Amino acid sequence: MSGFILRKDKDSGCTLVPDFFLDNYMPGANGEYVKIYLYLLRCLKSDTQELSIPLIADKFDHTESDVCRALKYWEKMKLLKLEYDDSKQLTGVRLLEETGSPSVSSSEPAVKEPAQAAAPASAPDVSSAAQDASSMPAAPAAKQIPVDLLSPQEAQQLLFICEQYLGKTLTSKEVAQILDLHDTLGFSAELIEYLVEYCVSGGHRSIHYIEAAARGWHEAGIRTVSQARQQTTTYNRAYYKILKAFGISNRNPVDVEISYMNKWLKTYGFSLELITEACSRTMAAIHQPGFEYADKILSGWKKNQVTSLSDLEALDRNRKTASESAREKGQVSSSHRTASQNRFHNFKERDYDFEKLQKQLINQ
Repeated sequence: MSGFILRKDKDSGCTLVPDFFLDNYMPGANGEYVKIYLYLLRCLKSDTQELSIPLIADKFDHTESDVCRALKYWEKMKLLKLEYDDSKQLTGVRLLEETGSPSVSSSEPAVKEPAQAAAPASAPDVSSAAQDASSMPAAPAAKQIPVDLLSPQEAQQLLFICEQYLGKTLTSKEVAQILDLHDTLGFSAELIEYLVEYCVSGGHRSIHYIEAAARGWHEAGIRTVSQARQQTTTYNRAYYKILKAFGISNRNPVDVEISYMNKWLKTYGFSLELITEACSRTMAAIHQPGFEYADKILSGWKKNQVTSLSDLEALDRNRKTASESAREKGQVSSSHRTASQNRFHNFKERDYDFEKLQKQLINQ
């Protein structure tokens, strides 16, 4: 794992906590963020030092994104500066001297968190490269810190809402998984809220299920709440129409049924007309709902490149013609076998008058 160089403008020769930090910044900061900042001060005691995001995360039993979130917070507060290379990889962290009261640039409002708030966690994944390539050993390419991490207030509000929907207090791991939807998939807080609401309304409170749904939305190109609402409405209607075609009513689809229906709708790209036709044929064949049986029918149609009801009609005609042709060949073959079996009986029988023949023999 690659590292970064930590350095400061001036070397105080000892580990000191500046009064301006204690007076102006520490009271309103998240306690975990304060720990990270104090640790950076401690590391500066040995002047220039190589550190890494994973090293700091292990030191405090945090995720790597926890550390990155703290660094981004202190950068907003103008107490340090994150340095990047041309590929936007973190290469250095420079601690700055106080320039005034705690604030950020006029184009970006100050971020201030309640002192007693718990530190939000998020899933990894950040590391860094060297600040000076000449002074550090070669290392693998580093991953980029997201530049739009949620502010402490936004993260705290999002986690509070998720806990209300899920009806429980989130573990640190679950907190990390939820915040990772923003850090890695780019979901906004509003979209994550809608995602959790949607999953819970369907009876799914598992974080793993929520993560899987999020990946599905991301692959489908969903980036806004309106896009998510449109798709979920569309597919919810489709689910219930398919259930109705199977004669199923008064219940929600279960996971295995949703898996089959997503396969038909999304992977195969079949229209509802084709899917309900497969359901009708399933009911006619086995006289009960059968998702596995219908899946075999639809897989066969996919193999034969059926994309519409007209394609299906053509496939049915071809199969009927092939079946009739095979039946005719079977009848000819059967007739040939019958004729072959009777070939020894195909001769003209003779009529003999045995009494007349007997008299002739006696007279001789």
